[in-house]
Amino acid sequence: MHSANYISTIDRYHEQSRSIRELIESIITGIGEPRLLSDPSGLRGVTEKLIDLYPFVDLVYLLDEDGVQVAEYGADETGHVNRAHGQGRGVDRSQRPYFKRAAESENVHLTEPYLSAASRDLCISATVRLEHGGKVGYLVIDVDLEAMISFLLGDTMRRRVEPFFRGLYALFAAAMLLVAGVLFYSSMSELVHALMEPGWASELQLKPFEVIVVLTLAMAIFDLAKTVFEEEVLLEKDVHRHSTVRRTMTRFVAAILVAILIEGLLTMFKVSMGYSDQGVTATLMVFAAAALLVALGLYVYLGALAEKALLGNNGRSRRLRNVRDKEEH
Repeated sequence: MHSANYISTIDRYHEQSRSIRELIESIITGIGEPRLLSDPSGLRGVTEKLIDLYPFVDLVYLLDEDGVQVAEYGADETGHVNRAHGQGRGVDRSQRPYFKRAAESENVHLTEPYLSAASRDLCISATVRLEHGGKVGYLVIDVDLEAMISFLLGDTMRRRVEPFFRGLYALFAAAMLLVAGVLFYSSMSELVHALMEPGWASELQLKPFEVIVVLTLAMAIFDLAKTVFEEEVLLEKDVHRHSTVRRTMTRFVAAILVAILIEGLLTMFKVSMGYSDQGVTATLMVFAAAALLVALGLYVYLGALAEKALLGNNGRSRRLRNVRDKEEH
């Protein structure tokens, strides 16, 4: 129902690039045994252990000296290992950048994030050169970048139960839409009744206010349901970023603010026409809405400053890490 937030994933990759690189390098060097070149079937056992320990690993495959794929295993939808449909076996990957880079170096080569042709998710490929008995080959693993970042952030359990929460939010949004529909139907019925049987002039003047009050409430509930459905069901949210929480909070408060203002203004109109004596209440509602608007503006401003400072610190930290990496190499 929702699409992946690729921009958020790439931003997280740049923030955690050093940790991601170190983890992938440790994984592929740990399993990169030269015996795999003479025993490709042993790759299945290696893949089983990998996926059991690191659920973000998608594919593990071998290339011969010429870049032709000779074996491939991957995780299916249930998390079990199988031969990846045999689609990659025999494919010439000698023109792939990761193969060319690995052929020129003895070190582990990592690609930048790219969209996988199989899963359409962002992934990273790591390649290491193997030699055994005069035979040369290359071990390659593909990892799901979003799943790996969740693994590093300790967010795996939340992602597993997220579909359940999305379903609950969808039910809540649907229920609120039904309530808004009932209120809309009620207000339209009152309006039609007023037109068909106008009654006394005073009643006819008061009836539109009653209709507007119900319509305003229906609109506020509809806007709230729309916000819940968009934010919690349709959009892929990055709960680790304050900007996401701030956006959701802003939309919720804005919907409530509009409803309060409209109700306050309608009450004032009724007071001015002599149909109500709740002038003090109406004034307090308008002042409350104004105070809520000021508080919302302050919240958005301070939240933006805090996130800007945090991103600035992260940027400086990344630059320092890059400098240290260059000095080490």
